[in-house]
Amino acid sequence: MMLEELLYEIKEVEERELEAYKKLLKKLRDPEYADLRNFLLRLTIDEVLHKHISEALEKAYQEVKELIKEYTPEEETELGTAVLFPGIPTIILPTEVNAIGTRIPSDELLEEYFGEFPGEPVVPAELMEEIREKLKNYIEKEETLIEKYEKLSEKAKHPVLRGIAKDIKNNEEQHKKMLEKLLEHYKS
Repeated sequence: MMLEELLYEIKEVEERELEAYKKLLKKLRDPEYADLRNFLLRLTIDEVLHKHISEALEKAYQEVKELIKEYTPEEETELGTAVLFPGIPTIILPTEVNAIGTRIPSDELLEEYFGEFPGEPVVPAELMEEIREKLKNYIEKEETLIEKYEKLSEKAKHPVLRGIAKDIKNNEEQHKKMLEKLLEHYKS
């Protein structure tokens, strides 16, 4: 089964499950059902989160496919490894950096990776200066996101939201580290 089909099926099951829980909750309005209703309400809240997360994954998958199609030359689409979704190529990164939520890459790992980049920028000097400024701006944005996701992971009561916030924060820390190394590489 292709990932696209699986994401669609998950979303469909989550939607049906949510509707089933809501239907049963409507039948349990009387006070004598309070304990059961509260238990099912918790499961229903989880299903709402799962439904929206599955919808977001399906939407993200479609957007990633369009990005790849728009920005990757046809002859390169068979290269690379999947970082986010199987079947979607990207640049080859060290395996320690390839998955959301994994550890922040070490300086040595990034030195090795960026050592393969061209030493001399292949873009005109004026464009390189613009790229450097954009990299600095991206780093600032990553710092803001890291702080916000940290706060969200601390404040979130639901374990799914807390886990997602922590994983995204870790991923933003990876981005920041990689952007800093790229900026360092292009400062010379």
